[in-house]
Amino acid sequence: MKVVVATFNQHKVSELHRLFQSLDFDINLVAYNQTEDAFPISETGVSFEENALIKAHIVHEATGLPTIADDSGLEVDVLQGMPGIFSSRYASPDAEDAENRRKLIYQMSSIGTESSPAVFRCALCYTDAARTIITEGSTHGTITIFERGHGGFGYDALFTPDGGLQTFAEMSADAKDSYSHRSQAVRQLVKYLLSLDTDSTEVFEPDPLPRRDGLVLASIAAAMGTAEHLRMTIRLFVRSATDINHLYEALLQTYLFAGYPAALESLTVLDEEVRSMGYEPQHQAKRFDTDRFWESGEQLARKVYPGVFEKMMTRLGRITPDLAQWMIVEGYGKTLSRPELDIVSRELCIVAVLAVLEREKQLVSHVRGALSIGATPEMLNRCADDVTEWAGNQCGSRLRAAIEKYS
Repeated sequence: MKVVVATFNQHKVSELHRLFQSLDFDINLVAYNQTEDAFPISETGVSFEENALIKAHIVHEATGLPTIADDSGLEVDVLQGMPGIFSSRYASPDAEDAENRRKLIYQMSSIGTESSPAVFRCALCYTDAARTIITEGSTHGTITIFERGHGGFGYDALFTPDGGLQTFAEMSADAKDSYSHRSQAVRQLVKYLLSLDTDSTEVFEPDPLPRRDGLVLASIAAAMGTAEHLRMTIRLFVRSATDINHLYEALLQTYLFAGYPAALESLTVLDEEVRSMGYEPQHQAKRFDTDRFWESGEQLARKVYPGVFEKMMTRLGRITPDLAQWMIVEGYGKTLSRPELDIVSRELCIVAVLAVLEREKQLVSHVRGALSIGATPEMLNRCADDVTEWAGNQCGSRLRAAIEKYS
């Protein structure tokens, strides 16, 4: 099986080759720059997944061959998630590994820290004439300003994974693979590729997304208008009619924050995808009852804004009594009080949407509200990870700042 790897980085090709070999998967990997008329590809995405998808599709179209694209990088806590998707070009567009490490060391030293929690992330995209799939892996650990070891590449000499005593650069290849974010993504991809072999009895079943991660990621995709991300999330998330109903509720409520067009487009994608999976969703509109919506809406809003509800409503009523009424009836009563999805999950999805849309004041308000109705800082920080992954470091950092301030 000949597959083009969408990279000019021979280190990545070699590591991918070794990982596939370790899983006894026979594959012939060819670096893109070894094919005819190869040209540099601009990584214009805002997440690892989007960049992997862009590279895979461009190279597959150029070569006509099955293609694997890897996009990976290092996110450092004290640097608000940087260098992230810029890891390979942190110092400059054509930077060498050593230059990128020097810049990282300088940035950490300049704020007076020698170490920080960090995570390596990898998104691996496979595409051919019939299908596209994205798999992921992550490795949490500690980054320091002191280099140790001579193996590996990139930031390996600075990174020690949780549970390990050596940096990636000090480890043997087998030891590194037992921790590696890239090895996790490759294992998932091999499961998929094996399922294409008609002689194989193994059926590919991607690891399902945790429930709240799936709802948050779907909400982010709806707010950003990225249908491909939404389709991928639906395929990874849906395992039952209940999952479909939960996604329906999360996407439906996006009309309050991202507008009717975003909600309608995302719900259309949901309907198309679940029908293609063999489901026949049946959603029933609820009878509009203003009095009931007012009662349930006010009750919920008081929980979300304890101690400040009256002051908030007085101020809003002075500015616009219409919106004050609509917020209670339309927002909290008709939409957010629907029992089909718990309020903590709803608030986490709202927080993610507001972070993506960069609605600063509303974001702060809903972070406080999420904490008041039972969301934990850990839940919110996981939400921030999802935001960073698909919407970029700026949006994720804004959300983390609000969490830190009000936790």
